[in-house]
Amino acid sequence: MPKVELMLSEWNALAPERQRFIASQLSRYFLSPLLSVDAIMPVAVDYFGNHLNTFDILIGGEWLRFIPGMRHVALGVKQPIPAEMQGTLNALGVSKTTAQQHLSPAAVRDMPPMLVARTSVNTGEEVIGTIDLTTQVFSGDHFAYVPIKNQVLALLRPKAAGLTPTRADAFAPRLENATVVLRLAGEHTYQVAVKRDWDQAGLVKRLSGFGFALPDEREYEYLMGGGLDSLFGWGNRLPEAGMRYVPNRFGLTVPVARKGAELVRSAFAKSAAVSAGATVQALLPLSQFYRTRPGAFKTMRYRKIAKVELQ
Repeated sequence: MPKVELMLSEWNALAPERQRFIASQLSRYFLSPLLSVDAIMPVAVDYFGNHLNTFDILIGGEWLRFIPGMRHVALGVKQPIPAEMQGTLNALGVSKTTAQQHLSPAAVRDMPPMLVARTSVNTGEEVIGTIDLTTQVFSGDHFAYVPIKNQVLALLRPKAAGLTPTRADAFAPRLENATVVLRLAGEHTYQVAVKRDWDQAGLVKRLSGFGFALPDEREYEYLMGGGLDSLFGWGNRLPEAGMRYVPNRFGLTVPVARKGAELVRSAFAKSAAVSAGATVQALLPLSQFYRTRPGAFKTMRYRKIAKVELQ
């Protein structure tokens, strides 16, 4: 496939059939053969006048979204700070010194097309697949599942016995023991995660074995900001009161209230913790350009990506 088709402006002009063909090829050729594709679902994202047709691909228990690339993306904050951005910082009560300390400097980068985890994961966990409650059939990384299979089935046994409950809330949203975490991910499906006692090097090594990586700082800024040259992903204006999720051009999930930042390949971390009900300066971490120092590894989260590299 021509690389040009994977860039945002060209991608949006493709016929739906061509887009689906490309999505199926990406999931097949850019990841480890140990991982099967369990579902491909078309999605449409409407975002402040921008429209994107793309695909979510279920691989190893996680939904990965195809994000087209973009050329010459302006990232970070210019100096002196542009007037419209400075006005928003003033409204937040953020001084120029604080802005310079915590916001990444300006840069221009070409962004590659990527498969990106729709949601982040606790650093102490590895999602390996899903299990169907009605059939108890597992889909995902079977090599990782076999050693914990009996534990998973033991956690499910109280819910698997007898007839399937008629109400979705009859299933516990979370089941776990010392080794395994199960999260309700559908009407009759649990996502299966294994608790890991590793550090960042161990996490990165594990991801790379399947063709994944952590994004670098600029890739993360592109994913969160959508390539828009503004303080926040939704523009140079204050966040709306009661906002639960950070608006995102690509429809990725980032809660406003969160306890831990996300890891990137950098000395900094992104999407720093924000308390529920935060106001003024405490909302600055909602900016895709905000930098924070990484906390204790086990308090953080990660969002894996697979870059699509074509010669």
